[in-house]
Amino acid sequence: MCLRKYIILKKVERKPHSNKCCLMKFKKTYKFKNLFYIAVLLVLYRCDTSSSHSLFTSLNPSSIGIEFQNDIQETMHNNILRNEYTYNGGGVAAGDLNNDGLADVYFSGNMVSNKLYINKGNWKFEDVTKFSGTGGRKNWATGVVMVDINGDGWLDIYVCYSGNSPGEGYNLPVVRNLPGRANQLFINKGCEPGGVPTFTESAKKYGVDAIGTFSTQSYFFDYDKDGDLDMFLLNHANTFYAPFINTKRLRNLRHPYYGNKLFRNDNIKFVEVSKEAGIHGGGLNFGLSASISDINMDNWPDLYVTNDYDEQDYCYINNKDGTFREVSKDILGHMSKSSMGSDIADINNDGYADIFVLDMLPEDNHRQKLLRGQDSYDRYQLAVDSGFHNQYLRNILQLNRGLAADSLPRYSEIGQFAGISNTDWSWSVLLEDLDNDGLRDIFITTGYLRDITNMDHMTHTTEVYKKAAARKEKVNFLKLIEELPTTRLKNYVFQNANGIKFISKTDDWGFNQETISNGAAYADFDNDGDYDLITNNLNQHCTVLKNNQDEKLQNNFIKIKLIGSENNTQGIGAKIWIETEDKSIFHEAYTARGYLSSSEPVITLGLGNSELIKSLKVLWPDGLQTVLSNLTPNQLIKLVYSGSQGKLDSSSVEPNKTLLDDVTSTSGITFKHTTSNFVDFKKGGLWYYQLSKLGGFLATGDVNSDGNDDIFFGGAAGQSAELYHGNNDGTFSLSKNQPWSLDSSMEDMESLFFDADNDGDLDLYVVSGGVSFEINSAQYQDRLYLNDGTGEFINISNVLPSESTSGSCAVAADYDMDGDLDVFVGGRHQAMGYPISPKSFILRNESKGNNIKFVNATEEIGTSIEHIGMVTDAQWTDYNGDNWPDLIVVGEWMGIKVFQNVNGKLIEQKMASLEKSEGWWTSISQLDIDADGDMDYLVGNAGLNSQIKASVAEPIELYTFDYNNDGNLDPILCYYIQGKSYPMHSRNELLNHIIQLRKKFPNFFSYSDATIIDIIDPEMREKSFKLSANIMESCWIENVEGELILKKLPDLVQFSYVNSFINFDFDGDGTQDVIAAGNFYPLKPQIGMNDASMGTFLKFANNKLTVTDGIVSPLWLYGDIRDMALLSFKSGKKLVVVSKNNEAASIYAINPEFGKESKIR
Repeated sequence: MCLRKYIILKKVERKPHSNKCCLMKFKKTYKFKNLFYIAVLLVLYRCDTSSSHSLFTSLNPSSIGIEFQNDIQETMHNNILRNEYTYNGGGVAAGDLNNDGLADVYFSGNMVSNKLYINKGNWKFEDVTKFSGTGGRKNWATGVVMVDINGDGWLDIYVCYSGNSPGEGYNLPVVRNLPGRANQLFINKGCEPGGVPTFTESAKKYGVDAIGTFSTQSYFFDYDKDGDLDMFLLNHANTFYAPFINTKRLRNLRHPYYGNKLFRNDNIKFVEVSKEAGIHGGGLNFGLSASISDINMDNWPDLYVTNDYDEQDYCYINNKDGTFREVSKDILGHMSKSSMGSDIADINNDGYADIFVLDMLPEDNHRQKLLRGQDSYDRYQLAVDSGFHNQYLRNILQLNRGLAADSLPRYSEIGQFAGISNTDWSWSVLLEDLDNDGLRDIFITTGYLRDITNMDHMTHTTEVYKKAAARKEKVNFLKLIEELPTTRLKNYVFQNANGIKFISKTDDWGFNQETISNGAAYADFDNDGDYDLITNNLNQHCTVLKNNQDEKLQNNFIKIKLIGSENNTQGIGAKIWIETEDKSIFHEAYTARGYLSSSEPVITLGLGNSELIKSLKVLWPDGLQTVLSNLTPNQLIKLVYSGSQGKLDSSSVEPNKTLLDDVTSTSGITFKHTTSNFVDFKKGGLWYYQLSKLGGFLATGDVNSDGNDDIFFGGAAGQSAELYHGNNDGTFSLSKNQPWSLDSSMEDMESLFFDADNDGDLDLYVVSGGVSFEINSAQYQDRLYLNDGTGEFINISNVLPSESTSGSCAVAADYDMDGDLDVFVGGRHQAMGYPISPKSFILRNESKGNNIKFVNATEEIGTSIEHIGMVTDAQWTDYNGDNWPDLIVVGEWMGIKVFQNVNGKLIEQKMASLEKSEGWWTSISQLDIDADGDMDYLVGNAGLNSQIKASVAEPIELYTFDYNNDGNLDPILCYYIQGKSYPMHSRNELLNHIIQLRKKFPNFFSYSDATIIDIIDPEMREKSFKLSANIMESCWIENVEGELILKKLPDLVQFSYVNSFINFDFDGDGTQDVIAAGNFYPLKPQIGMNDASMGTFLKFANNKLTVTDGIVSPLWLYGDIRDMALLSFKSGKKLVVVSKNNEAASIYAINPEFGKESKIR
């Protein structure tokens, strides 16, 4: 039992370490009867700092005494062609090893000695490697961590080793139990404060030598919450297995040297428990980093592990019984392909930890086209089908959206939206507040010694091997390697703008040096209240970056030193919450972060301009907590575990309350939209998405007049649609009458319940679409099903004009005011003619009694409608208040088109706000958003979470012509990268389709800077059909006395495609609310599936639509959503139905308690 301890705030004197200081004095000293205390230390301000123009200053290594250089020299034994991790570099650790209050530094070296530098103060360091006994072995040290492993109050050093021994290498057998590949543990024997500690190597004694393993990094945490620190050891393979042969066995068979390992601490003796704990350890494992966090917020540490190459990342949730379960596919829509460094932290101050994982997609077009890129569709799909999940070659930022009903979080991947997806060959990422404004910024190390994925060199290497094999000669590895270019890059730094958007500050903040940087750590080396940075560089001196925030910005901060329990003296795993008048900051105390490295255990948190810390709470790993109130900033606080104040009230965080509760399992709805195996990319080689995967729509209405809404779900090609009847209790029953089963070969697009024959019941119009049928196929003919008044339907499609357009939508209105409903039908695309505008048409209803007839009246009404573009949606509406139904049409590569109805003629209107409104519009819905008595509009678009972005100044462009003379159109999509427009397609993709270009671009270098002007000759370019898009944001259109003004929707709506809107007073406050939902999966792997939307709840306030509790209280409307509708029942009950492409439909009840806790953001 832990008794409540009293707190002493005590002034502490200490020597200034030869730097001038400004001392802050405390006004009060609180003394109580107990000897336990929390000491509030003075913060040292450097008053003699030299001026700098940037936030960071790169210090001369020799002038400060840190001259470490991780030099490697390739030999016939050690080289990149025998060991693909030759250039992965070394790590760096920061921490106070001699307990003098200053952070010291330890570097790991690959082919050089490890080095320890003691911080002497005033930016002077001393190399004490030899005296301290920490030099280690010169055989490929990798990761390094400072940790007090034995609980004596002195930081120890754990060093990992990897690398090949003579006789090992690419596809060669592993030398078992190789002593040179045993990890090392240097136990700190202590010294006088400020002195030089000495160390004893004790890895074997403690059971953590892991002899023979190819180790990347170690991570210490108390996974079983027994009070001491356990160890997760991240390892990697040094050979390649065929990942798609015997995949299940290969992944599940534990490899003794490649597989990751978990060690339980049993009284300072570590025992491996990997298998029984559920940690994967297969031979495909190429672990490059791990991050520890309480992912599901149950106060038990969980684990995220990255994997390079084919194996996926793993997310392990702690089961609280010594075991873990892997949940990555449950909580992540996709992940990085070549996952490298990672970090987990709360980037938007909502109290939920977010995940950032690095990859290697270059920022510039030249390197994107020159280096190996995303897998082809076939290989990507094979990996997915083999269980490796969806993986994309770019940095991945997983934004935590809170806990779902299963008590697991869900994440929206928004790296491209945030502007941080492309940082080239990246290694370490640190999520820390570098400018002390209260938001975490991002620091990323980059560079690669030789461009091993240079496509020209890979082609050349293959030829060399072939020739050598034919001649039975040995390959001169070193000569091949020397031909490779070196890639030194600037490290990246991004300033956090608002929690979900970041601004590149690489040049502005002084990160101008081009290096090959691998491991990185942060520490406040000069104790001035901000984080400095240090990197371990390959074949260059390390980089030490002094943070000038204290002079340049002078933002406030708080420093926290945790003094933990007996066997966890650094308080590893503790959680910290800070509340100021305008900020909430959450931090988890783990030091091993980024890549191969560990950062200072003393925590520095920026506060911006906040002058008072209202509360500071620490939750220790065992559940005890310490709470302080009303603290002044700019001080160092020591928090002692023995002064904790009792158990946390709750053992975990409850799942987030949400507006919609999923009731599908009890609804009676079992429909699942199921697409065929048709692959559009085999037919349209340059298409950037699959046109055959657009379906998954629904229609709702009371077809049997029982007062309950019914649902029609459209089917995919080869699948029958289904009709469900609503019951009085809000459940559904499958209709016995399904006449559309005879038309199951067709691809159903949007459908429409309307009264075609004016007999008072709802008939059904179904639009036929898709792309898998031949040109002019009867499969594109739309259908009409007549209702007999009881909900029984018969097919009367012969009353429709014959047509073969692959359509999208149908909307009904009495445009000619003759008393019956006419139909506008939008054409989606021409079969095998993408992106040529298909036919859209208006069907005039000329039915007389039982003689039902529709005629194509398009030419009479408005000829500009017939080839308006690739229509996705339309809305009949009276936008100008003249009581005649006007028409607004949206589409892909289309501007928003407004047609005024003038006595039954549709006349296109030009509106200033809608000029240059060309986008990839997906949907339109009408609603009097601002309650001013006229109709406003919601329009869905592709969003901003993509490589492909557009503006009027930098539009997306699509050039189309039969460039290869095969009788089919070849669309070449171009978009801007760093101010210049380039084709999206890789050289292989473009030249495999347009073989005539092979002479023009004989290698990848010749193509790497090519624009459309370079690719297509002027004469052919002149003949090309050109489309452009200027806006990708979803918007709302304000109707101001008939003038339509386009306005962008909030950021959270822009995370993905928006395909559907519904409106209703969901929260019961008397005003109409809006739900937006979407996503879009069938994009090329190079673009990647858009899956970040989980539905967004919008309210109108202050003349704009705002997001309510959007980030951590989403609607859980995920999946490839195509359509939504609000359902009404005789009882007054309301439900929401959602339909998806290639997924099951779902039903949601409206939570009446949601509105009581909502907040406008």
